[in-house]
Amino acid sequence: MRFFMDVNPVADSEDAGSSADSIARVAAALEAAGFDGIGFTDHPAPSAKWLAGGGHATLDPFAALAFCAAATSTISLLSHLLVVPYRNPLLQTTSIASVDFLSKGRSIFVLGAGYLRSEFAALGVDFERRNELFDEYVDVIQAYSTGKEMAREGTGYRAIGQRRTPVAVQRPHPPFWLGGNSSRTRDRVAKWADGWSVLMGSPTLAATSRTASISTLDELRIGIEDVWRRADSYGRDASLITIQASSEVLALNDAVSPGQQLEEISRLAEIGVTWVHVPMGHWGTEETLDRIASFGADVIAPSR
Repeated sequence: MRFFMDVNPVADSEDAGSSADSIARVAAALEAAGFDGIGFTDHPAPSAKWLAGGGHATLDPFAALAFCAAATSTISLLSHLLVVPYRNPLLQTTSIASVDFLSKGRSIFVLGAGYLRSEFAALGVDFERRNELFDEYVDVIQAYSTGKEMAREGTGYRAIGQRRTPVAVQRPHPPFWLGGNSSRTRDRVAKWADGWSVLMGSPTLAATSRTASISTLDELRIGIEDVWRRADSYGRDASLITIQASSEVLALNDAVSPGQQLEEISRLAEIGVTWVHVPMGHWGTEETLDRIASFGADVIAPSR
């Protein structure tokens, strides 16, 4: 099992991740504790209403991941997740390649179609075409990542002989995982993606995120088995598809014991999960660093 944690800065607070120094220390602490990845989400234009209703502040994921690349040496750097329709695909390819180049091949990009209608409007992107744009832009990103000259015209771009250089260290591009629970997402994962990032949570959370609800381990197992069946139908080796999920049982708090967390990890592994997201929680920097170290010693080390 591999472990990663998102860092979402909380504006005007003392929470870990709310300053550059704190983010660098958290990244280094995660690496030292045996975590395999650090992630950042993507909300470039959140509405005040969404933030007040439980949304979270974010940094630009490309800048944050490049910053963490300089503060670490081995940990993977994840966009969790990157909303593909928000950006010109050639510009997006350059950002992806830059993070992978600067991190010496440590990046993983979880991709999604997005769900915040107001954010699409703020960015001038057609919300109703988000899935169409996702498929179109991913195809362009994959083609432009090769470093070959490209001539192609589509929504918001016209390439007349562009060539990406330098390209990413990982070839043909960094791993692309897909976020979301819908049948369409699961089919994309089975057909071509490197991994599936499952949105675990209540039906209310799923409805807000405009995706199918997966809130129990049994529902997660059914979803994973569905991806495996679809991958087999496409002639792919399902064992090569990363399955990433989360669990509140693994949060950095005192609600459960390390023993209970190890049992949860075992249950997740049994149904096919290979990466788990560990919720960070709201603590000051020093408290967070202590909890990260304890989780590494009490949970990560014994699980390996």
